Amino acid sequence: MFDQLDQLTTELEACFASMEVDCFDGVRAARLVSSGERVRRLGDAIRTIGVGQVERTNGWKGQGAKSISEWLATETDCAHYEAQSVVVLANQLHHLPVTQAALRSGELSGTQAVEVARGAIVAPNTETQLLNLAKHVTVRDLRDATNRVVAAATDEGERHRQVHKSRSLKWWVGEDGACNLKGRMTVANGALVKAALAPLEDSIFKQARKTGAHERPEAYAADALMMLCEKASASDSGAGASATKTTRSNAVMHIRIDIDALKRGHTEHGEICEIAGVGPIPVATATEYLGEAFLKLLVIDGTDIRTIAHMGRAIPAKVRTAVEERDPVCQVPACDMTIGLEIDHIKPFAEGGPASLENLVRLCKRHHIQKTHDGYRLIKIEPQRLEPKNTEVSADGVRVDRSDTAPTWSWRGPPDSG
Repeated sequence: MFDQLDQLTTELEACFASMEVDCFDGVRAARLVSSGERVRRLGDAIRTIGVGQVERTNGWKGQGAKSISEWLATETDCAHYEAQSVVVLANQLHHLPVTQAALRSGELSGTQAVEVARGAIVAPNTETQLLNLAKHVTVRDLRDATNRVVAAATDEGERHRQVHKSRSLKWWVGEDGACNLKGRMTVANGALVKAALAPLEDSIFKQARKTGAHERPEAYAADALMMLCEKASASDSGAGASATKTTRSNAVMHIRIDIDALKRGHTEHGEICEIAGVGPIPVATATEYLGEAFLKLLVIDGTDIRTIAHMGRAIPAKVRTAVEERDPVCQVPACDMTIGLEIDHIKPFAEGGPASLENLVRLCKRHHIQKTHDGYRLIKIEPQRLEPKNTEVSADGVRVDRSDTAPTWSWRGPPDSG
């Protein structure tokens, strides 16, 4: 068996080495990428399943490593954090045969398998639902669904305390001389950081666009962090500055919460309490922020913002809040732009399109221009629900479906003029 596997690997290496990729046209180059993805998925599956068996048989011991993740990092020349992730997934898959089979068959990528396993381990009855969801949505959407599964299946207060206990901020100088930062904190605190940086990022982005400069969103985020630090330093050094004085950011944070959970003080199966675009938080944390200037609380099952429509071009504040909360990134598939987003009428205003939640969507500048001037179209795709709306679940089940699931879109090029 291993002789056959080695032979196939050798043949694949020889096949690729003989390819004159520079001579490929666009179609053949795209096909090469597709083939490479299949090979990558298979390789990830082989490595992950193999690591699980190495750990169960103690095959890593006696080779100088302190742990199996250290052994894997050395054996495969991968980063230690990547090795740790593979080990965790391998252990989880041992208890999730359906997910393991999907990974081995190539139906799931390694990244998708991590998200499915993360949810299915804490709520086994959601495994099939998450696997089905993975076939139709982006990794970002799958991660959001898994976050809700984990939040519903674990004690929110204890989870929050454990994350807070493990909070950290590290920095180090890399081999290229660059300073690197890595942080870990609760979702609520992370949202405060994000809310403080967002208006600065947007300001920097708009200024850069005026000068014709174009950089990655991550670059603007780094500039925003520096600007925030400079403002804090200038404020502290000013006359009358107090070392104990603290201020809240005036940026806007959107918290979504079921009204029953808000009244009760905690979530139950199927309910949500989350910071839009960041993740679930305890109800107690949400209530701490009530009354703060930067908070917009969206109470689900309260005022039904989905029914609001306004036939003028101006967008009502409530609808604008709903659109911004629903569309944290550009809604064109595979576009993860989060800054400089613009609200667009799906059916143009000139054609009678209303300023309603159903007819509005956020797009980045580039895709907005393509849709407005180049004939590109957004086609709504019905969202994939983990359970039909209003379907009851067992007492120990976890409801993941939301009646207000955001729409997904297909990005279509201009119709053939010929």
